[in-house]
Amino acid sequence: MNADFFWKMVKKEVMRQQTSFEWLYRKTNIPKGTFSSWKNRNIIPRADEALLIARALKVSLKYLLTGNDRDEPPSNPVIHEISETIPFFDDTDLQTLLAVARAMATRYK
Repeated sequence: MNADFFWKMVKKEVMRQQTSFEWLYRKTNIPKGTFSSWKNRNIIPRADEALLIARALKVSLKYLLTGNDRDEPPSNPVIHEISETIPFFDDTDLQTLLAVARAMATRYK
């Protein structure tokens, strides 16, 4: 992964959303100096910190890392939260989630 690309994507999103890095610092609770250090040393933040940045910008982490899959978040914030959590699930977690979703869906059929 290329840190320069990551930071270009972050900047692109900040510009596209007509916001600022100051807003991003406040939204993520990551100090400005930390952002500057990452950018100056050409470092991609730890996964949890990068995910905070992606969530603040309402884009996927995959989009910031690759430029692909710039999904708009679902309109329902709960669905968005679930979709952001799913990448960390193992097969058992995914099967459990599927079973719960299917069981709940039967209520509406």
